[in-house]
Amino acid sequence: MLPRTRFAPSPTGLLHVGGVRTALFNRLFAKHSGGVFVLRIEDTDAVRSRREYEKAIMEDLAWLGLEWDEGPDKGGPFGPYRQSERLNIHLDYSKKLLNEDKAYYCYCSKERLRELKESRLRSGLPPRYDGRCRDGKPEGVPGNAAAIRFKVPDGKIEFEDMVHRRLSFEGAGMGDFIIIGSDNVATYNFAAAIDDSLMNITHVIRGDDHLSNTPRQIAVLNALGLEPPFYGHIPLVLSKDKTPLSKRDAALSVAALRENGYLKEAVLNSVARLGWSPGLRRVETPVNDLLTLNEMEILFNASALSKSPSIFDEESLKKYNRDAIAFASPESLYGLIAPEFKDMPREKLVYAIALAKNGAETTIEIGTRIKAVLKKPAWNESVCLLLSEERSKKILKTLAIEVLKTEKIDEASWKTVLAGLKKTDEKGKALFMPIRAALTGSIEGMEIENIARILGRDEILKRIKDGENACP
Repeated sequence: MLPRTRFAPSPTGLLHVGGVRTALFNRLFAKHSGGVFVLRIEDTDAVRSRREYEKAIMEDLAWLGLEWDEGPDKGGPFGPYRQSERLNIHLDYSKKLLNEDKAYYCYCSKERLRELKESRLRSGLPPRYDGRCRDGKPEGVPGNAAAIRFKVPDGKIEFEDMVHRRLSFEGAGMGDFIIIGSDNVATYNFAAAIDDSLMNITHVIRGDDHLSNTPRQIAVLNALGLEPPFYGHIPLVLSKDKTPLSKRDAALSVAALRENGYLKEAVLNSVARLGWSPGLRRVETPVNDLLTLNEMEILFNASALSKSPSIFDEESLKKYNRDAIAFASPESLYGLIAPEFKDMPREKLVYAIALAKNGAETTIEIGTRIKAVLKKPAWNESVCLLLSEERSKKILKTLAIEVLKTEKIDEASWKTVLAGLKKTDEKGKALFMPIRAALTGSIEGMEIENIARILGRDEILKRIKDGENACP
């Protein structure tokens, strides 16, 4: 049977780095063997779930190339794919458990449950229900809206984890947990377990924070006679201070990374290394570390998933982004940068991008570099002091003469210009600093050749003259 994996986000916020890793690993596992990747929206939290978050998550997944085969927008043979649309299914299965005496109604108030939890914690015990309603409604209990609890069987619950290998949990230590709340909505462990089984999900890769959920879900499925999937639990992604990455950290959302000029190739390559080593890599391209999604699918193996926590390193992300930008064609970057240059002809902007992208860490940096060249220079006092030197005037006069001899500035003609500048007897910093200052109003920035090629023949001549007038 071909693998079927799923990504089941809760639409209570934006997709962030940890969620991307979960989606990526599940998709890679499925596609490595020609299987199916499912998107299921777990939106039963009516208070915090938002359709705009659902839409944003789907848009971010699509931007990353993590397309799904079945989902809310595509349908499929095991729908519906929104958990809120499966409530009747969950209720039917809870009734089955009630009828078989594998679940019971719980009438305890929130106040009593809170007091019970606090009492156990004060005694140094883990929170656990005391089974008060297990044998029926106790006398004197008010008619609160009843929840439904699952009768956890005694004995061990064991499973083979794809990462941690054989794991064992004591059923007696869990306590009977709620499967249907007093609001008539299924809890996470009940809904997720049933939906995974009914959607024929074969493998679930998720974070270690779900380890305590897994034996509960397996116990529910065993009680219902349903087949559990195989599980793989990967350590959580940590920040530099060794604390788990928070979903609330907006800077690590896909939306923020896109806005800050990161390419999808960089995000995927950075995230892929968070707990997975791809092993052998391609060598036929200049950017050996940068894997395509297809290459990841070919190389992916669950046995290579690490048991050790991974630290999200922004420097690594920047490194992958430099590689991705270097590998990208100027045309593919055009759409990301064009909104800042609405009045610039496409051909000229593509040309400028080609010259400005070398070594850039983000697409924002490319735009900033181009803007720095195109903006009208503001020659300040220190720049004017440099341009008013006789040596600088000689260099700029020679530059104007040499540029006048050309029809346009390109790689070949610039070499001719440089040859002509040798007659000034200046070289290196002494030669190029006055030229940079005259053309941009700054003594720092892009390579002089790229500045000259972006500006073109006529603009170079104009700026030399304007600089002379501004700094007599």
